[in-house]
Amino acid sequence: MYLNISLRSLISILNWLFILFPISFIIGNLVLNLNFLLFVLFGCVYLTKKNVKFEYNFLILLFLIFCIALIISSFFNQFNIDKSFLYLRFLAFYYICFYILKEKIFRIDRIFYYYAIFVAIVCFDLIIQYTFGYNIIGFEKNELGPTSFFRDEKIAGSFVQNFGFYLIFMIFYKFKENNFIDLIIKSFLISLISISIFISFQRIPMVVWIFFLTFYGIVYYKSKLLPILLSFVILTLFVSSFSSKEIVESYSSFFDNAKSIGSRTFKNYNTIKKKEIFEEIKKDEIKVTSFESGSGHASLYANAFYIWEDNKIIGIGYKNFYNKCVERKLTRCTTHPHNYYLDVLVTTGLGGLIILITYLIVLFLKVIHSLRINIKNKNQKKFDILIIAFINFLMFFFPLKSSGSFFTTSNSTYMIITLVILLSQLKIINSKKIY
Repeated sequence: MYLNISLRSLISILNWLFILFPISFIIGNLVLNLNFLLFVLFGCVYLTKKNVKFEYNFLILLFLIFCIALIISSFFNQFNIDKSFLYLRFLAFYYICFYILKEKIFRIDRIFYYYAIFVAIVCFDLIIQYTFGYNIIGFEKNELGPTSFFRDEKIAGSFVQNFGFYLIFMIFYKFKENNFIDLIIKSFLISLISISIFISFQRIPMVVWIFFLTFYGIVYYKSKLLPILLSFVILTLFVSSFSSKEIVESYSSFFDNAKSIGSRTFKNYNTIKKKEIFEEIKKDEIKVTSFESGSGHASLYANAFYIWEDNKIIGIGYKNFYNKCVERKLTRCTTHPHNYYLDVLVTTGLGGLIILITYLIVLFLKVIHSLRINIKNKNQKKFDILIIAFINFLMFFFPLKSSGSFFTTSNSTYMIITLVILLSQLKIINSKKIY
């Protein structure tokens, strides 16, 4: 049945399925998985009808090797073997997106436009919910603070951070003039994005957002730095005038915890290794509370290193962290260690982590090489799109942030979207083949 669909219809379907991914993230995993499945199915039909032959690509080869490392780890540990094979679906998604974007079948400017609209709605909704207690469709603000359409999930700030630079791109694209009115409009709109992340009570997305927004301003210091700096002034005025005491205290405690998380991770790790001392701690609730004090990330990171020690080369297998944590009778057991790199290290061992880091370094160097060559044309639209895609890449793989599991459908899907947009822009902005 699918093979009877015309190429033109397939292109339209694939475009809309790709455009609707942010909405799928908002609605939930069921819709996201459905969107993902339909995209892969229609994508395979499209490649079949086009008689596309597999094109060698070193980065895709690295991704395949990473998937194989995950399967080997799961097989060796006899855990989630079938699910580790299913992770290959992301390789199919990767290749389909890579080919379609490389061939300019997708209109990047259209993707940016719709992604900007979706994130703007969430930003507006967060501010409405924070101010009035209800969002635009009647969802109440809960004890977690404003969560917009995500209800009981505290991920609205992460969503805005992930897709926010598409809106930043559109703000500067729509208000190109450097007159006073455009300056005020740009500063105000950018500040609303930052405020929406701030009031979501998600501290890591806020820090990452401010850092990379500043980086973006520095890249375009002649045209974009001033409105970004003015947006920070507006954000500061909001924080000092309208933010609640709970939010300010939350961010203050975050910075205090961040300063010591490295030393506390090392201390907790050494404590866990001293089994007699650790057993004594577990018998006393007060000592356990003290051991897990702060955000709790130090304990999670320590658990990850301790579990990895017995599986250094190939890891513990796909989504096996919780079971291993319980098996070793550790405290604060969760489904993942809350850092992408630790998650990959524990799951696939040194082998998988080396493959991932090799991939990231190769791609990073390609982007830097491309930016250096094209720096004279940095005021062109395609250069700015590449910068936006590069910033999204850097934000996703920023090593010092806490995160969800690397292997969830939502994170893996967003990762592929980020990577293929970046790769496609590398192809477009360079006259010679760089792959």
